[in-house]
Amino acid sequence: MKRTADGGVRAVVVATGVASVAVQLVFVREYLAQFRGNEIVIALIFFCWLVFGGMGTATARGWRGRGLPPSPEILALLSCLLAILAVGQVVAIRRMRDLVFIHGASVGFYPTLAFVAATLLPYALVVGFVLPYSLLVVRRRWAGFPGSWMYLADNIGDVAGGAVFSFVLVYWLAPFQILLVVHLPLLASLCQLESALSRRTLLAGTAAIAVLLAGAAWEDRLLPAREGRRLHYAESRYGRIEVVESAGQISLFTDGVPGLSSQDAALAEEMVHFPLSQTDRQRRLLLISAVGGMMAEVAKYHPGRVDYVELDPQAARLQIRFGLVAPIDGLRVITRDARTYLARTPTRYDAILVNLPEPETYQVNRFFTAGFFELVSSRLAPGGVFSFGIDGVADYISAIRQQQLSTLANTVAPFFEHVTLMPGQRLLFLCRDRPIRTDIPALLEEKGIETGHIRRYFAGDLTDRRIRQLNDAVDTGAGQNLDLSPQLMRQAFVDWFARHGTSPRWFALVLAAAALAYLYRITRPQWVLLTTGCVNIGAEMVAIFTFQTLYGYIYLQIGVLVTVFLAGLLPGAWTGGRYTGDRRRALIGADLLLGLLLLLFALLLAVARQAIPAVVLYGFGLAVSFCCGFQFPLALSISGDSSAAAAQSFSADLVGAAIGVLLVSLLLIPFLGLLWATVCLAGLKLVSMLVAGSIHETG
Repeated sequence: MKRTADGGVRAVVVATGVASVAVQLVFVREYLAQFRGNEIVIALIFFCWLVFGGMGTATARGWRGRGLPPSPEILALLSCLLAILAVGQVVAIRRMRDLVFIHGASVGFYPTLAFVAATLLPYALVVGFVLPYSLLVVRRRWAGFPGSWMYLADNIGDVAGGAVFSFVLVYWLAPFQILLVVHLPLLASLCQLESALSRRTLLAGTAAIAVLLAGAAWEDRLLPAREGRRLHYAESRYGRIEVVESAGQISLFTDGVPGLSSQDAALAEEMVHFPLSQTDRQRRLLLISAVGGMMAEVAKYHPGRVDYVELDPQAARLQIRFGLVAPIDGLRVITRDARTYLARTPTRYDAILVNLPEPETYQVNRFFTAGFFELVSSRLAPGGVFSFGIDGVADYISAIRQQQLSTLANTVAPFFEHVTLMPGQRLLFLCRDRPIRTDIPALLEEKGIETGHIRRYFAGDLTDRRIRQLNDAVDTGAGQNLDLSPQLMRQAFVDWFARHGTSPRWFALVLAAAALAYLYRITRPQWVLLTTGCVNIGAEMVAIFTFQTLYGYIYLQIGVLVTVFLAGLLPGAWTGGRYTGDRRRALIGADLLLGLLLLLFALLLAVARQAIPAVVLYGFGLAVSFCCGFQFPLALSISGDSSAAAAQSFSADLVGAAIGVLLVSLLLIPFLGLLWATVCLAGLKLVSMLVAGSIHETG
């Protein structure tokens, strides 16, 4: 009888793990789509998920007999509630942003954190409560049931959910369809529980299935409203794509960011003619992304070959289908990551034009680093021209904008003899090994190329004084933007607060005070688990941002990275649960091994730089998570393995992870870079080793 009760509850725990990880990854997509692909939002999602999950776990501590007694029926009702909450919270994420904030306006850090917290709270709180509550349900019938077994069951579900999402669901299904698929096993597992067929359970299960089916059926109707008419909607493996028509203008949005538009004639002229007017030969051109109307301007130079690189095949097809990219002679559409393509192609181009948005995300920033500029310079033919741009500036240049343009100028300067900044609708950098002329209308007249905007407005808008003032603003003492030390991202992070008149200090102080208060209350084994949670999620964030820096399509791979950082926990916890030697020494050894793994990874970052294969990141994740999983049952056993100790240990692990995700994502990586962030994590685990050495076993 004990084994039967245990098996039913563990099946529910496994199914809950499958659903919860997939739900978390769906939430990542929804928040990225609402907040313009800003990867800092990923950190806020993980932080809120962990904090509220820890609160739910802590709430379950000592719950027996207090208001909500351990019961299979209540566990079934909570599981049905999770399915309903998953759908409701996705709807809230999509619909509430424009109700809470001004449509289209930039949202500051604190409002973003508050929005994420409010919309994530119910699901994360309940899912955090369910795991220790499930342990209480089992121990009602089997008092000696090991807490680590429930940890293993949860981890099996987490790994399975991450794997199914990453290798199957993300390729074929839309978000609400994913929610339906991952919650069906959870609802089916309830049939194994005692009292599963009670009236309340049947009604809750029916309601959950109805809500899940409604979400899947009304997927496109539940999208956030757009100004104008939505012509097309698709969920790509790289992001959410929408094509919207408003007042005769067609625009393509990717993760909520407006990209190509059908009426960007003036911008298209500047982005094409400023660089191409510099050369007399345009046999081979490379365009990395584009602006609306750009191809028509490129065609005026009669190039022999135009390679247009677009990461997302669906986006490329839609751009051509809706006339945002005109099919001109010689056009070849290449659906690959542009950095990967440049690294592998033997072609030398007469011009390389980068038409990407502001480098405010790690995905875009990788096209504004020294590593990318060096790659571009190696792929230009003699006399070739390279151009890229950021948002334009008026006559007044703010201090933060001066830092940004100075950083960019100093980053690209070592690879080109001549770099000139040109004001316009965008601030354009023209880079070449030969002198650059700024009298663009005269150059176009010499080539016999007709334009509308440049011919009429250039002389009035782009005076010699403005051009000189802009180039004189470059501070040659500013640092460089490097792949592993993204100075532009640090500046963007500081600017994010400055634009909204806020500071991260108060948040950091409150977080530090709460962390210290929590540390004061926990035991030494739980302190080790707290640092373990911090290091595990911190290493995961390092791996995620390293992958984004190297490969640039994190949404497709974030599920894989999350999965490998979960996958090692299972064999680690299984090994730790069966370890019969000196547990204190084992904790010390695991801490030492974690510190060495992190130092080795930091060394790899320093030496290999751009040559780190994705499989190395996966192997790093497995090794780190194995050591972290190994420590959990050891620390729990030393603490006594009571229900209260289990809940406290789960809570310490979650709180440590919550601290780690913010510490690494918002402080260490932006301000110290990936390499030193990894070194700091290694230092934390070496300090933890000293704490582990002072533990006196009680069990």
